[in-house]
Amino acid sequence: MHPNVYKVLHDNNIPYQEIRHDSFSFPIHSPVDFAKALNYELGRITKSVFLRSKQKDKYVMAVCSMGKKLDFGGLAALAGVAKLEVAEKQELADKIGYPVNGVCSIGLSPDIQVFIDKPLAAFPTVLVGSGEAAVEIELSPAALIDISKANASAITLE
Repeated sequence: MHPNVYKVLHDNNIPYQEIRHDSFSFPIHSPVDFAKALNYELGRITKSVFLRSKQKDKYVMAVCSMGKKLDFGGLAALAGVAKLEVAEKQELADKIGYPVNGVCSIGLSPDIQVFIDKPLAAFPTVLVGSGEAAVEIELSPAALIDISKANASAITLE
């Protein structure tokens, strides 16, 4: 787990479980494998997508269920920009410092707006990246929204 993520979780006394992909007796190659290993539906496994405005003057993190597609137009409207696009790997490294396969909405700079898909709140817990590849954090959606200082909105396409 990335030190920034650990600090936020502990400073806020958030109950969580760290789950390492290598803790299973079989390889985890995909979110589907991970969901099966936990006997969870795929919707509880999240993806965090780092986005930027076309002018590269605003950055946004969007979190939704793995099987959903982001509504880029709706997200742009929520973020107050004309258009959003996926940020480049170098921007992810420079602005956040988390690896591509460990992106997380926890511990980000306050100038990065976070949006979490509202339907995630229906699950008892969700699994998010930890800022480290192949390590996930299981926590309540309410805790994730709170510590990410996120706007919980419908951000996916139906």
